[in-house]
Amino acid sequence: MPVDVRRYKVALLIETSNRYGRDLLHGVHDWISMVGNWSVRFSEQARLAPLPDWLPSWSGDGVIARVDTDAMAEALRASGRFVVDVSAERKRSEFPRVTIDNVAVARLAVDHLTEKGLTHFAFCGDRRFLWSAERQRAFVARLRAAKWRCDVFEFAVTTSAADADLARLEAWLLSLPKPVGIFVCYDGRAQQVLEACQRAGLQVPTQVAVLGVDNDEVVCDLCYPPLSSVLPNARRTGFEAARRLHELMSAPRARGRCTWCETLVIEPVRVVPRQSTDLVSVDDPAIAAAVRHIRSHACDGITVADVLRVAGLSRTHLERRFKQVLGQSPHALIRATKLEQVRQMLLETNLPIARIADATGFQSASYLSAVFHKTQGQTPFEFRRQRRAGRL
Repeated sequence: MPVDVRRYKVALLIETSNRYGRDLLHGVHDWISMVGNWSVRFSEQARLAPLPDWLPSWSGDGVIARVDTDAMAEALRASGRFVVDVSAERKRSEFPRVTIDNVAVARLAVDHLTEKGLTHFAFCGDRRFLWSAERQRAFVARLRAAKWRCDVFEFAVTTSAADADLARLEAWLLSLPKPVGIFVCYDGRAQQVLEACQRAGLQVPTQVAVLGVDNDEVVCDLCYPPLSSVLPNARRTGFEAARRLHELMSAPRARGRCTWCETLVIEPVRVVPRQSTDLVSVDDPAIAAAVRHIRSHACDGITVADVLRVAGLSRTHLERRFKQVLGQSPHALIRATKLEQVRQMLLETNLPIARIADATGFQSASYLSAVFHKTQGQTPFEFRRQRRAGRL
């Protein structure tokens, strides 16, 4: 197969004003580092910015863009250039699209909040964005499937909350049953929820646990208390978008194969926990103490016998009360906590499986692999390779 030595000119119409956009750009850079034959043009810009005035006269080959509006789509289609869309803002796209899996984002949010022992839940959205509505639908549906109710609040169309919005938000927060776990559509809105909690005199996380999306570290760390957040895989999204664009540019016959092109959805990485969801919402003091001990020491090789000593209960009583309150056994919670740490280490380190097994309290790499395959449906190696595609 001949080597494609042409140097392609590519425009990146992606905002630089937030963590998600910057990670998309990092992912594109990862692809360029592999291929090495792209010349890139982009401008510093905010989300929902108009097309740059240099684009009509730009003599380039392809574009990776957040195509958020029909008008933007029409202008890019009229340009005659190859386009890959990295926006989830429209229901369908004329272009090949790579974007976040909002159903998977909601699944992580539900799992994180329900693991805290919460029984009341709410969603706080932004009616400007389709992806906010998708996260809301998936979050509410998953809770309903588990027989939980979910209250909903939506910000109006302004970027920053107006006084009327904040007043509505405070009243809504005060009306919710406590303690409550609130999933917020993205970190900027979550910061406003935390501010409203302070104004309303609500304690976070004991009365209101708050979870955002994007893991924008500047926003999360400046929140009080620091904000827990779902980490999307924007870097892989950018990488896969670049891969698709390169395929289009290097195989011109691909143009026009479909009217409505397929969308590749990328799963999020994990929840990054901080103080805004750091609670054990369990009325039973013995079970609460046991859960805290498991979360702190699961990877230290603890057993159910160690948990019994902390809880001060017999094994029969501990097992029964765990299942009544948390819906699982102490052993299952120990294993789930260890496996969460395993997943994190697989994604964020290059340590061999044997080292990860040792660090997370598994007897051996083979035993860890067997347990991981049974619960995840794939081996640790497959999990790491699949989710870290694109040098993530």
